[in-house]
Amino acid sequence: MAEPEARQWKDLPADLPAEIACHIPCLIDRFYMSWACHDWWISIKNSPPPRQLPWLLLPEPTTVSEHLLPGPGNMRRISFCCVLCNGEIHNLRIKHDTGDARFFGSYDGGWILLAHGQTDRHTLLNLHTGRPLFLPDYLLCTAPGGLHPHAEVSTIILAATFSSTPTPTAQCFGAGIVETPDGCHRPRLAFWCMEGAGDRRPVAMGLMENFCDPWLRFEDVIHHQGAFHFLTNLGHVFVYEIFKFEEDDAATRLEVRVRRDYFLQGPPQGFNVKVMALYLVESRGELLMVVRLQQDYMRWTNPRTGAFHVYRVTRHLTGAGLVQLAWTELPSLDGRMLFVARGCSRAYEAADFPSFGLGEGIYFLDDRCSDNVDMVSLAPYGVTHRQYTCSDNGRYRWVEGEPRPQVFQRWFPYMKYSDYSPPIWFIP
Repeated sequence: MAEPEARQWKDLPADLPAEIACHIPCLIDRFYMSWACHDWWISIKNSPPPRQLPWLLLPEPTTVSEHLLPGPGNMRRISFCCVLCNGEIHNLRIKHDTGDARFFGSYDGGWILLAHGQTDRHTLLNLHTGRPLFLPDYLLCTAPGGLHPHAEVSTIILAATFSSTPTPTAQCFGAGIVETPDGCHRPRLAFWCMEGAGDRRPVAMGLMENFCDPWLRFEDVIHHQGAFHFLTNLGHVFVYEIFKFEEDDAATRLEVRVRRDYFLQGPPQGFNVKVMALYLVESRGELLMVVRLQQDYMRWTNPRTGAFHVYRVTRHLTGAGLVQLAWTELPSLDGRMLFVARGCSRAYEAADFPSFGLGEGIYFLDDRCSDNVDMVSLAPYGVTHRQYTCSDNGRYRWVEGEPRPQVFQRWFPYMKYSDYSPPIWFIP
């Protein structure tokens, strides 16, 4: 029997490549498809890609390799996990060698936040264009509500976000949760202006909100309804609306309105409850708090995620006519897809991705060490080497039933540690 004659890609029916392109959501897969032949390139060009979900950016276990020495000819790769492709890994080269930088966040449009020196050289890098913008390495301290800086200190940015798409030519503010070398009586919050950040490193203004309560810890930050919202470990929200930020040779001035929202009911507490992290995410115009709980509250080594709870803000009128705020738990996600991470949580609607079979859920990554200052700085009294955990990633969802079953789909449990960075979401 004669073997069938081989046919070329260009001999396919004219409408078939276009039909195939409509079923390929991933940008990287579409790129490779376009290289098959001219007809496939035309099909991809004429078939716009669907809206993209965040990708999981996974660091390598180490940057030290005898096969990959630092240098212009040996730029290190970054691994991307594409959620639309059911967790497929893409090893990509980018225009800048990130080296052993620590990743600490992302922003829409392909921006990632990284610290090239782990504790300094903070940078905002666009992976689409390769364009870098400077972020602060120093901040000026102010007292709570004060406007007069009195000292400049180095700072480590742990999480950050922006008031709008970052640009050095228009008004855009940044805000972050920071750590400084000198202990509890230093700022935990920082604000800066991105204007001119393409040419020089901005200096941030730091606020010592925890001066009266050194045990107060900030968990997350989000820009919502024109202001920066910081979530504390007790479930309270501190709101900062920036009116003016000016820098000149003489001084740096910050004008900000502060509101502290104290909640009657916060995250779950108790002897058998261990909260791993709290997140803020905007969904359908309102602010949600996502609580991440440890699986085994008695486990001290390598704990992993065991459950999530989602809360929305509710307001109650007291007998004295005052408004009391509370976090009220949502009975279901109601079609939401929540991607959670400090400073860059995003919400999507499962209905907008009908053909990919993803469904509602909470998509999470391993940020257990993202705010571990001892590990970042290698403090003399702390850890002696960096081991950022990378194995606690996946999707969590509820299913109908009593009691309500909880289903985990865990990604890359074999990715134990990285010696330079935890994972982050990449928002293309």
